[in-house]
Amino acid sequence: MTRWLVTMLDGGTAATACCAPRFKRIRMRRHLGSILAVTLLALPMAAALAQKPPASPPPSAPNRAGPPPAERQLNLINRTDTAIRQVFVFAQGQAGRSEGPDRLGTDMLPAGQRYTLRLGRIAPCQQQLRAVWEDATEETLAVDVCRQQEFTLTDERRRDIQVVNDTDNQLMQIFIFERGSQEPGPDRLGAATVAPSDSFRLRLRGFAACQVTVRAAFQGAEAETRQADICAEPRLAFGDSSIPLREVTVTNRSAGTLQSIYASRTPNWGADRLGSAVLQPGQSFPLRVRSAECQFRLRAVFQNHREELREAVDICGGQPVIFQGARRMALGSVYERAITGIYLSPVESGDWGGNQISAPIGNGGTAEISMDGECQADLRIVFDNNAAEELRGFDMCRNAAITLRPGWVTEARP
Repeated sequence: MTRWLVTMLDGGTAATACCAPRFKRIRMRRHLGSILAVTLLALPMAAALAQKPPASPPPSAPNRAGPPPAERQLNLINRTDTAIRQVFVFAQGQAGRSEGPDRLGTDMLPAGQRYTLRLGRIAPCQQQLRAVWEDATEETLAVDVCRQQEFTLTDERRRDIQVVNDTDNQLMQIFIFERGSQEPGPDRLGAATVAPSDSFRLRLRGFAACQVTVRAAFQGAEAETRQADICAEPRLAFGDSSIPLREVTVTNRSAGTLQSIYASRTPNWGADRLGSAVLQPGQSFPLRVRSAECQFRLRAVFQNHREELREAVDICGGQPVIFQGARRMALGSVYERAITGIYLSPVESGDWGGNQISAPIGNGGTAEISMDGECQADLRIVFDNNAAEELRGFDMCRNAAITLRPGWVTEARP
């Protein structure tokens, strides 16, 4: 043992020979341990080295948009003879879609005045300006809001057309558009209408066509379409002025409102001659009819939907036409004695009402009487000697005419 240790300490060959395999194993284990330790120490460093460094932010792109648009304003001058009620400023191609706000707001631009339009930061420079006048005409023009500080609207591009209505019907709408176009455009009358035998000055702005299609719409009548050259003849006449214009006064003597009046020579009554007006009790209306004939049928419609018809009315004689809004009947007398009073009242009424004749009726005389109410009525006649005869509960609608003679009461009963 001592010898082995000495030999080992001295590096003897015997110890080396004896223990070589064991020492080899020990060295190998130590070598592997060193490698493992180095490897374990190297792993965090390798992982750290393997990670990509965070990317640097890309350099900011240069600002190519430039500064924002400047605040724009435009002084608008109205050199026309009509006030301007709306102004729109919008980019090319936006007409009719997104024209933005009315730049006048609640203001108006009177004729001969100016107004500052504050447009804000508007772009691009080339804009469209649409002006709407008080008479509903309008015009759209190009404007450079970057270069122009003022913009003047004039009547140089305006065209006036005289519209004459020689018909019996109210002209409600008129459309004028370029021949061949399918778009009639706006109603050129705007909120106006043209009464029979009246005229109207029509204004066209921003409209250059000469060959046009004209479409006119009348109240209660068919529309009329025609072709016209408004450059050669700036006048549009409807109807025939050579036909005489007749006039008769219509009076409402009823207790209710008269809503409609019709006049015709044919089964078709046509338009209401009162238009949007009505006749209150006691009011009158000048009925004008353009016709070569004098005999007309007239029909009145009251607020309670009751109608009163007049046949063969002479509108040339100058006599007024009176509507009483009641059921009417005709009486003729063949009595020798004069009749001084005629009374007519509904069966449910306890009062005879007033005397319906203003002067006595002699033999051969006639009278027309009327009554408000239903068909069932009571009739009383009084003679000059105060004698009286009565017909109770007769159907006034089935007895439109009665001859007053001895025995008439029995004859008139159903």
